[in-house]
Amino acid sequence: MPDVSPQAAPDYTPWALRTLQRFYGYDSFRGRQLEVITAILNRRDVLAVMPTGAGKSVCYQIPACAAGKGGRPALVLVITPLRALMHDQVNQLNARGIPAALIDSATGREEHIRIEQEIRNGAVRLLYVSPERLTSPGFVRFCQSIRIRLIAVDEAHCVFQWGQDFRPDYLGIADFIEQLPERPVVAAFTATATSETRTGIIRNLRLRDPLSAAAGFDRPNLFFDRRRVNGKTERTEYVIDYARRHPGESGIVYCMSRDRTEELAEALKDAGVNAEYFHARMDEARKTRVQDGFLNDDIDVITATTAFGMGVDKPDVRWVINDSVPSSMEEYYQEAGRAGRDGQPATCTLLWSEFDFELHRRRIKDSVGTALADENDRKRAKEAALARSRAMERYCDASACLRGQILRYFGDRPESASCGACGYCTRRQAAADVRSRTDGHGGRASSRTVVVESMVVDPQLKTRIAAYVRNIYAEQGHGYGVAKIVNAIQGSRSLNVTGCGLDRVDGYGSAPHATSAQIRAAVKQLLSDGVLVHGEHKALEPVDPEARPRTS
Repeated sequence: MPDVSPQAAPDYTPWALRTLQRFYGYDSFRGRQLEVITAILNRRDVLAVMPTGAGKSVCYQIPACAAGKGGRPALVLVITPLRALMHDQVNQLNARGIPAALIDSATGREEHIRIEQEIRNGAVRLLYVSPERLTSPGFVRFCQSIRIRLIAVDEAHCVFQWGQDFRPDYLGIADFIEQLPERPVVAAFTATATSETRTGIIRNLRLRDPLSAAAGFDRPNLFFDRRRVNGKTERTEYVIDYARRHPGESGIVYCMSRDRTEELAEALKDAGVNAEYFHARMDEARKTRVQDGFLNDDIDVITATTAFGMGVDKPDVRWVINDSVPSSMEEYYQEAGRAGRDGQPATCTLLWSEFDFELHRRRIKDSVGTALADENDRKRAKEAALARSRAMERYCDASACLRGQILRYFGDRPESASCGACGYCTRRQAAADVRSRTDGHGGRASSRTVVVESMVVDPQLKTRIAAYVRNIYAEQGHGYGVAKIVNAIQGSRSLNVTGCGLDRVDGYGSAPHATSAQIRAAVKQLLSDGVLVHGEHKALEPVDPEARPRTS
């Protein structure tokens, strides 16, 4: 374990790789993870802009495992906007063997005292709090009495966007840092940020000569589409129809209001879809039940407000629908980006009407910038919000490649004028193919593979899946949902798989090159053939569990 004092050697690569292997089970870093980790260990501020699923949290969790001055551990303080996100990440870290804790409004006095004592003793490496916690005088005094190595601001776009509106305590993070006796490294992480947003984050957090690590924004496995709708009824009908055409797949529907999440979930249930709603006003027990149900594949579809999904480790979300238009491209790409984090094909559909933008203009007029004291600052905040809304309006209405519009918004350059894998490009190509058949002219071939729903299933894949399901049943006495089986048979090392011991069952990782769609198609055939059945909570089980054939 390296000593990260200023005199230490700057090459932390061997230690970082060993730590990654030990706690996460991976042999190599992705993208710019190692660069960010090295910068943090060398005491340099960081602004990391990485796509959803690129492993941002690893970048501040691994430095928490390093020794501090004199070999004594120092704390990593993680500031994050949502309690659900805190609970999810703390549970994951403790399961991996990295001691973590959280303090929030539900933390009792005795537990609060115990956590503080464990931090003083070096028994807790990461502490998760919301930005509002930083305004507590008692918490400030506690932080002044300990050594904090790193302050990690997760979902840092909230500093620039939410801080101006309904979470003003985001604007006080820099003031909190200045009250500490020794300034820690400050690292900000987000999945989406334009050049303007990045500048705002650096300014508001007062980052010092930060490493700006911006990975490419393209998510090639995501298929983007948009649908113009007229009224709430048409929106509801589209969502129900889509969910019924994709049974058993994990999906999220983002809604503008809490009432709409409840209304839409009820409509989906009435249509036979396994759905639940999620929003901030639910009691904590229900939130936990719904979130865990979705993570464990007991719930297929979640209707939710925008916060749901931030930092939640659900890699196999196959589709996301926005029931209305988000206020900005940043917000939209955050939400759409919760699909396909496993790298497999996923679909992101935006439903829109002119009424959505009328609501945007009203909200901007009434509430944007209200946390800012200066009138000129409020005016600039409203103008910036209007500009973001107009960018969404262009996305909805323009005759152009949807992927290209997204990439250009974030400052990336598309590979070509047509991606071949969004709603606009595929419909345009289909129209060109029809014309070529009627007028004899050749059409242009797509540069990307378009996923089709029907496919030939490999018999060997069916055999491997059936054997693995039987082995699971033989060893554990019960089955698991199709999404978990997909991840396990592909060899996923996610906590969703390893936490259930599925990596220790014969057949784990036996189909590493099969896509999720291929495995799901094979499962569907096995169900149709009567080899597998759905048990309780739609768990896959063998029809003849007594046979229990093994793969070895």
